Amino acid sequence: MDASSRYALLSVQGPAALDAVQPLTGVELQSLAYYTFAHGEVANVRATISRTGYTGEDGFEIFVPPQSADRVWQAILTSGSPPAVVPAGLGARDTLRLEAAMRLYGSDIDDSTTPLEAGLGWTVGWNKGEFNGMSALRDQKDRGVTRKLVGFEMLDRGIARPGHEVWGGGSRLGTVTSGTQTPFLQKAIGLAYVPPDYTAPETELDVDIRGRRARARVVPLPFYKRQT
Repeated sequence: MDASSRYALLSVQGPAALDAVQPLTGVELQSLAYYTFAHGEVANVRATISRTGYTGEDGFEIFVPPQSADRVWQAILTSGSPPAVVPAGLGARDTLRLEAAMRLYGSDIDDSTTPLEAGLGWTVGWNKGEFNGMSALRDQKDRGVTRKLVGFEMLDRGIARPGHEVWGGGSRLGTVTSGTQTPFLQKAIGLAYVPPDYTAPETELDVDIRGRRARARVVPLPFYKRQT
């Protein structure tokens, strides 16, 4: 049953997330492991609190009834002394998730890509029983992929955007799936699918930015990893 309409989601992300949310709940957040959740109250509103997020930072996603979302939102904004929470939109979140090399469905992964191509083979339960796509995935694992998602940073001035063509060795290799200028890393970065011969770190590529070829190089993923 689709229960989406029963929940509103508020995401508090960043190094100060724990300090901002803990005063509002009786749930012991410090002991809540990453990718786990607990039930309780936030700002006296029943809630599910998960230690998850899509930014590469520590944080919490808080599920509350839609009619109470504004009340919880206002409490979060004024939590802490001094308050440590600043509202941020989808563009900021997208920049953060790209720095952390978190794949975005519809851009970096979709029904035309496989976990092995996307560097997500660790998400597949290789030792479990039959599942949809098992034979195709195991066959691809044995044969090897014909393309792989890589991270790159721009060497020349310019920002790679989704859809820009990627070239190497005089041939078109693929297209950019995600790309932006990151204010934290202060460089232009992106993701693209390229043949295996072009996946080694330091490999140089060209990105066609509105008819101009700009140099880029392959770098290890993620671009940024938080200190734990």
